[in-house]
Amino acid sequence: MLRITGGRDRGRRIKSPPGRGTRPMLASIRRVLFDTLGERVVGASFLDVFGGAGTVGLEALSRGAKRVVYIEKDPRMVRLIKENAQILGYEDRALVLRADALRPPSMVERLSPFDVVFLGPPYGFCAMKRLVMLYMPYVARDGVLVVQHHHKSGFDFPEKVRLKEKRIGENQLTFVFWEEG
Repeated sequence: MLRITGGRDRGRRIKSPPGRGTRPMLASIRRVLFDTLGERVVGASFLDVFGGAGTVGLEALSRGAKRVVYIEKDPRMVRLIKENAQILGYEDRALVLRADALRPPSMVERLSPFDVVFLGPPYGFCAMKRLVMLYMPYVARDGVLVVQHHHKSGFDFPEKVRLKEKRIGENQLTFVFWEEG
């Protein structure tokens, strides 16, 4: 079982994925993510790419996000996200799209822009630059794209963005903001 780390549902348990194929984000990393995002989450439209068990998006809802859209390819994880959203009473504010993250469905464009776009690809994912370039257009001008990755993995970001990095052990969260002007 996993626990929500903050907000209205702090301490509530949700289901974790079976087996070892999907590893949910550690609570310590989620805390850094949401402490850094702060009030930006309240009332936000949040896109969680590689939804997994749904912990990041559910944490966002617990902390006041207006809605969360998930992109998740694995049908077992799609079911798990829906179950977890129902456990917490968020089924009406969580939309799960079953799709490959490198081929976002047209619904994502129709629902954009998003205040927060979170990219949490599996370890060893090797198309990070492509992923960032693919999702940056869905970020609102005053929004943020957040990438979770190994701290030694280097990749380029688009021009005219500002970066903020937070390292947590071997993990790094890179916050990508549009430049002003």
